[in-house]
Amino acid sequence: MNTTRKLTLVLVLALLLSPTRAWGHAHLKRSEPVAGSKTTSSPQWIRLWFTERPELSMTIVSIKDANGNVFALGSPEVDRSDPLLISVRVAQPLPAGRYTVAWRTAASDGHPSRGTFSFVVLANATVPGIGPVGQVGDADTLRSENASAASSTMFENEEEADEASSITNSLARAFSFVGLLVLIGATVFRTLVLRGAREIDTAVRVRMEQRAAALGLAASIIVILSAIARVFLMSEMMSAMPEMHAMSATDMAMHTRWGFAVRLEIGAALVALASFGLAVRRVRGAWFVATIAAILLAATPALAGHAAASPKFTSLMIATDFLHVLGGASWLGNLLVVMVVGVPVSLTCDGAERWSSVASLVNSFSPIALASAALVVASGVIASWVHLETLSALWQTAYGQVLLLKMFLVAIALTIGAYNFRRVQPQLANEVGSTRLRRSAGIELSVGFLILLVTGFLTGISP
Repeated sequence: MNTTRKLTLVLVLALLLSPTRAWGHAHLKRSEPVAGSKTTSSPQWIRLWFTERPELSMTIVSIKDANGNVFALGSPEVDRSDPLLISVRVAQPLPAGRYTVAWRTAASDGHPSRGTFSFVVLANATVPGIGPVGQVGDADTLRSENASAASSTMFENEEEADEASSITNSLARAFSFVGLLVLIGATVFRTLVLRGAREIDTAVRVRMEQRAAALGLAASIIVILSAIARVFLMSEMMSAMPEMHAMSATDMAMHTRWGFAVRLEIGAALVALASFGLAVRRVRGAWFVATIAAILLAATPALAGHAAASPKFTSLMIATDFLHVLGGASWLGNLLVVMVVGVPVSLTCDGAERWSSVASLVNSFSPIALASAALVVASGVIASWVHLETLSALWQTAYGQVLLLKMFLVAIALTIGAYNFRRVQPQLANEVGSTRLRRSAGIELSVGFLILLVTGFLTGISP
């Protein structure tokens, strides 16, 4: 086993075996009544503020007293001025005692979460519309106690998440990214790389286009299967939650914002699948339709991920994630097509045409890869700045630590790419240079696969 395979295996095992905390994304940030607080009046509303935008159709709130008696609540409502707020009307007065609120929801990125918190209604509480039952205690003391409760909300609020299912979902998302990057990379290869490689013979160019279309067709199937798997995995995670209303895969896909993004992904991938099939047969206009579908697919991870659930700069985050995927596909996905399709077809040529074809192909690819890598870095910095907010979050949070790993891998891939550009590319006029290119590009693609694997896990961790 060579060094690259050993490194890949070690990093994969580290990701799968390392403990992670709180995979659900819509965490309860604060509540009203405050977790652990004491109130002098029966609350009329239960208000919950989350860290990411919750899905109303997947939100359930219940309240019980110490004896397990359930009290009636209205339907959850979203505040138009604050998309992070869910409000539930308390339909009947709460007598004195301790109450536990249980909540279950999912963020706009589809990840479910649940938790509980408690508060106390004092014996001298007032019931709305009735007035005080007894003498109200010292207001300053009560305010002090509630302030203390507010400062310890994280201890009073107990959250749970289905980590095993989230890991499986993250793996499915990683393979979805692989399919997306290869699919988009195939269209970039045909649209930009081949057009720039003018020294390639027409007959050779046609063979490259057909093989790239076949590769894009296979990638489309991967995207479709991964999307369907994610829908069923998410449905199972929701259905496994106690007291959560049964939610089928169809419900998940048809009645949530996350489901809309997945439907768009499957629909665009089906269009790409048909277009690539026609492109293999050299049907006119097929590549144009495939390119449009690829652009749509580049936006779907943002619509079904952290960007759509971001509480601030949502439009900016969606645009940034779109450019991040587009840049990654134009770099790594495009590189895969060059090495799997372009170079092998070029090597079937005779004599000097073989090496001139390889050199022309790589010379056309290099500036595209350079610009795409710069786009990946710039968009990644913007997204990290918004999601993490503070520099210390890079090493103090699970999200930041996995992000650091991704940044490290991207730095390795960039270094290998720079080596190819400076050292290998000038030597492509002979067999030795071609051999070095395949070896270094293989390492770069292996690191690229690890980047996608880490990205899949990154989508399963709350920023």
